[in-house]
Amino acid sequence: MSERPAVYPALRLAPSPEPRRRAKCDRDVKLHLPEALYDDLARQARADSRAVSEYIRVVLERHLYGTLGAPHG
Repeated sequence: MSERPAVYPALRLAPSPEPRRRAKCDRDVKLHLPEALYDDLARQARADSRAVSEYIRVVLERHLYGTLGAPHG
């Protein structure tokens, strides 16, 4: 029997010192995921009161901009 990885706490966004402009989400990405991964993402998204696609954007933004600083533009 394989063990599923732990699901991490919700990624609540902390208020930033200055308001960030939200870029228009105008690019589509087709992503194939195993059912278990999608189910875990959906559970995390619900815990964070977000749609799955928005939750994935938050994760990606934190991964990239958490180490590189705020995006420009």
